Amino acid sequence: MIQYAIDAFRSFFAQGFHMSPIFIVIIVGCIIQWTKVIIDIIRYKRIYTGHIFASGGFPSFHSWLASSVTMLVRLEYGFGSIFFAVAFAFSVLFAYDAMNLRYETGQHAHYINDLRLELQTILQKKEKGILKERIWHTPVEVAWGIVFGTILTYIFYYLYYIK
Repeated sequence: MIQYAIDAFRSFFAQGFHMSPIFIVIIVGCIIQWTKVIIDIIRYKRIYTGHIFASGGFPSFHSWLASSVTMLVRLEYGFGSIFFAVAFAFSVLFAYDAMNLRYETGQHAHYINDLRLELQTILQKKEKGILKERIWHTPVEVAWGIVFGTILTYIFYYLYYIK
């Protein structure tokens, strides 16, 4: 992967502007993460750039990544390829992880935070920090992550990648 990125950068600077697949995924990812910041500006009337690197929230980072890669594989190799089948399987796994497994992790963090608060009260000792509880995605966030990732990848592929 690192060698692929190095080769892509060399090609980019040597031949002028040519959008390789890794750039499509990176650009779509940046758009998705900045969308979270814009949504926060609209929703909370404040700028919080912490969502650029944060997990959770609308739209799903997991889902756009998986759907973007799956769409690239579909555009390059078609629905009937083994590559598409593998990419699709991993996309389903990522979506499941984002909705279910990470939800359970958030629930555990909630219970640990509650226990910690009770212990702090009993021991009269104040500790810093709590565990992040909101690390999962709702089905709507996952669905929109898939939609955004797929559509943006399709657009960038046909606008900049096809010669």
